[in-house]
Amino acid sequence: MEAELWADVSRLSGADGRAALAHARSSATSAILLRPDQLADWEPLERIQVACLVDEPGALDPDDKRVDLVVAGTPADLGLVRAAAGGRPVGVRCEIVDGASMNQAAATCGVADVLVAAFVDETNIPLELLLAKAQGTKTRVLKELLTSAETTSVAGVLESGPAGLVVRGDQLADLDRVAAALRVRREEHRQLVPLEVTRAEPIGMGYRGCIDTTNLFGEDEGMIVGSTSSGGFLVCAEVHYLPYMNLRPFRVNAGAVHSYVFGAENTAYITDLAAGERSHAVSADGRFREVVVGRVKVELRPLRLIEARYEDVKVSVFLQDDWHVRVMSAEGKPLNLTDVRPGESLLGHVVPPGRHVGIKVAEQISEF
Repeated sequence: MEAELWADVSRLSGADGRAALAHARSSATSAILLRPDQLADWEPLERIQVACLVDEPGALDPDDKRVDLVVAGTPADLGLVRAAAGGRPVGVRCEIVDGASMNQAAATCGVADVLVAAFVDETNIPLELLLAKAQGTKTRVLKELLTSAETTSVAGVLESGPAGLVVRGDQLADLDRVAAALRVRREEHRQLVPLEVTRAEPIGMGYRGCIDTTNLFGEDEGMIVGSTSSGGFLVCAEVHYLPYMNLRPFRVNAGAVHSYVFGAENTAYITDLAAGERSHAVSADGRFREVVVGRVKVELRPLRLIEARYEDVKVSVFLQDDWHVRVMSAEGKPLNLTDVRPGESLLGHVVPPGRHVGIKVAEQISEF
């Protein structure tokens, strides 16, 4: 599910509040948190939900159709908010400063539909505890950001991260930066196709690169390696049984140094990747998941050429000529590279031809 991005303007007033509402309206915000008295300055917009912060009886008309969600300012106000909600979902904003307030917030999991967690410290461990507590309940946990710099670390807490992030009204200039960071982390899907092998043979020595990441790959994951002029093969991560060495679940033995590694948006030569760069783990069902490169290890090794076809597209790749290098079959099963023969089907991705340095260009390019 796509992460929500909230703008909290509830603590602003007058001209500052109106300016914040206008700014949020033109941003990538998915919801806005405001007070009942600010509703008059908000013109409804279908793509942005309205969450109303209620802290006193009678502040909100239960039948006000402009409001999608009613939020309590503290856990103690949840009963008040439920009475004012008129059957709408209810949320709660919890300021977490110590163990007691943390326990109060945790107690709302399964009770409130939304929990906005406002931590006073830049630590993610309490957030992990809230996410664990909310798991399996109806409660969506949102993290109020102290700064936009928190976005990357917060979004990856417990891998799936919170349901959304909240940007405070005095930092609405960060909305676009936070939205961009969330887009980068979003999973993408691409169509993978069966590539029929036409050639598989050793070709001698060459330099190949291993890509080590700061992430762990799943059993059906690897990286798409090949050429941007035609496509690539799904090369498995080192997550499958090896009799002579420990597994390296963070690594893909990715192929000859001239090869490209495909990303959802960014595609790069193996040798252009470096520590801190982003690339993508790819699953057998075509899911592209962002990973961070820890290092690229280049060594001289025997190489094997694999050529295959999908319709009229020919795809080739050079990989280290060793049986413990695995490629994914069209059925989503890992195959030892040295066992691959012509006529077998491997999983891969094909692209329209014609690129310079990984960028699609409108011209005819032939590669042999």
